Amino acid sequence: MYSPEVFIISKRKELSIKHKKIIETLNCNAKIFSKLDEAIFGIKNDEPEIIIVSDTIDDILSDFIKKIRVLTYNFRPVIIAISKSDAMDDKLNALEAGADDFLDESIQSKEFSARLNAHIRRYLENSVNSITNFINNKVIIKALKRELKTNSSKAALLINISGINFYKEIYGEIAYEKVLQTLGAIINSTLQKEDAAGHYSNKEFLLITSIFKAEKIAKFLTFAFDNILERFYTEFDYKNNFMLYSSESIEEKKIPLMKLSIAIAEIGENKFENEKQILNLLFNILKLCRPSKNSCYMIDRPKLYGEVSDIKTKNKVMIMESDCALNCLLDVSLKMQGYETFSCNNYDDFINKYTSFTPDVLILDYGEAYKKQGLCMLDKIRKNKDIKQPKIIFSTTILDKKNILSKGADIYLPKPYDITSLIDWVKKLI
Repeated sequence: MYSPEVFIISKRKELSIKHKKIIETLNCNAKIFSKLDEAIFGIKNDEPEIIIVSDTIDDILSDFIKKIRVLTYNFRPVIIAISKSDAMDDKLNALEAGADDFLDESIQSKEFSARLNAHIRRYLENSVNSITNFINNKVIIKALKRELKTNSSKAALLINISGINFYKEIYGEIAYEKVLQTLGAIINSTLQKEDAAGHYSNKEFLLITSIFKAEKIAKFLTFAFDNILERFYTEFDYKNNFMLYSSESIEEKKIPLMKLSIAIAEIGENKFENEKQILNLLFNILKLCRPSKNSCYMIDRPKLYGEVSDIKTKNKVMIMESDCALNCLLDVSLKMQGYETFSCNNYDDFINKYTSFTPDVLILDYGEAYKKQGLCMLDKIRKNKDIKQPKIIFSTTILDKKNILSKGADIYLPKPYDITSLIDWVKKLI
């Protein structure tokens, strides 16, 4: 749970300590300042949610409130003025200067607690996502900054829901909100009072928790999300493990189902100078999760050094096209783009040709309508786990896209098509 920060600026020590004790019962952190320069420095650096200012300070109360308002224009805290005076002019001056409330020093503890709690509740209600009830980007980043300053042994988790934007386009706003609500409830079930969770973006959550719980939380979230995934999709999409995405272009694209990718990094021990370094590391860790088809998590570990073998460049394209003119045109066009190609115009001994060339991308023709050789070869390749699995562009005049994509094609490309469009897909798949 996020703990707001409250600054008490006053020279009346006993009353400040009394207020601090009340504030801490409301799950808030309180700091007392008797010197204005220290208070101003703290406001700039900590960006507190609530500032309580007493008229005992070495300045005119209304003038100092005006200074705070100018100083805090970018994060807009709640300002509460406290005074011994009950004169109407003093109240009006403080409120017109920018105070949100004006309290008498003699106020009872219960009323002080209730008023403060109302301000905290209103502040947080304006800072939460209406779908998940998690705090927004600004507030969770503020929490991250504060953890950096305390240098405590904490961990930051960046949770990415890959594919959710496509899901929103295909299934609609209501289904999208249901996914976020469900995931929000699962995340919330893992948190304790000292943890904080918020939205980093519309598809990412940022969690701050104990370093000892971080991996357990990530393991549970990935397990739980994969186990509830079925309820968000149609039977066809879930069974075939993809969604169909149509755009203005003629080709149909397969979109993988949603998955959780979680990056974990330790915050403490003076590892980072600012929150941007942490976020950069988390996003770099997330990139390592991309190849996984299922939800997964990665943790920042000590680096190990050693020799690694050279990685071969992926540039091999195999063309199976029965139209000789189109076959030749594809072969020449891809060679001009720097790809190593192998072309054939019939399915005689096709598997042996394929295994000897082992392409990175395979352009496959449907074949004869009644024989469906291309569909049979697609099925054989995808079922044979002993051979290299390429990215497959299926080119056809037959309107059978659901069957073709469910058999394992990555791109459904109806004929006639633009050669440049096909080359663009080869680049993307490579």
